[in-house]
Amino acid sequence: NSVADPHITPVPAWTRRATLQANLKKSGFELGQPSYQWSREVEGARVSVDFLCETGHVPSDRIYSPKQGTGSQFSAFNVPGANLAIQDFVEVDVEANRLDDGGLSTVSVRVASVLAYVVLKILAFQDRHENKDAYDLVYTLVNFPDDGPHAAGQAAAISAVRGESQVDGALQLLAQRFGSPQHDGPSAYANFLAQPEDAIRREQLRNEAVLAVGQFLDSAGHWKRRMSEGGSKGYCRGFGVEGASDGFS
Repeated sequence: NSVADPHITPVPAWTRRATLQANLKKSGFELGQPSYQWSREVEGARVSVDFLCETGHVPSDRIYSPKQGTGSQFSAFNVPGANLAIQDFVEVDVEANRLDDGGLSTVSVRVASVLAYVVLKILAFQDRHENKDAYDLVYTLVNFPDDGPHAAGQAAAISAVRGESQVDGALQLLAQRFGSPQHDGPSAYANFLAQPEDAIRREQLRNEAVLAVGQFLDSAGHWKRRMSEGGSKGYCRGFGVEGASDGFS
């Protein structure tokens, strides 16, 4: 909660939170329910900003209020893996009009790396089992720039957080939940996109999800790592997709 440079006066965390809260209110955002969410109307649409954290002060999936009892309204939702996004991110320049006719402006936004994002999504899917979590995960891999799941996996392999035990556990979970077209991950992805009566489309989507996740894990080095640690042999095969196991060794 402080700056390491001795020539700079450290700014306490509570001061930064107070500044953030003041800026939200100044921009017209109001505290909503749940209490880690701020929102306002923008051109007829409701825009919400959710604040997440990872802390040992409260159990996972609970709201953390760091200044509880002092009148502060700032809270965040405690999410396992949230700190990974702080450690590994990409900076993206975004040009847009500021709220309330404030004029055009360019800002640099920190976006979670693909590995941190995948970890957060598979943990969310494990926790709440929403079809959209599976869709978001697969969509991100399939549409990753340059080469889809392969490129995403290559980026994950050199991630600053690749060696974290939390990451390895999440990748194992990802492999399990998307291990075959019959598993719940691919089924959730298909359920989000296809009508229940469209069996052919649903089968195609399940296969697509398994192949995308398999290619990602292969390029991320997950298979070799698991097998070198004595993991299950054949872990990367048997997807039930014609040609899906090609190159998975």
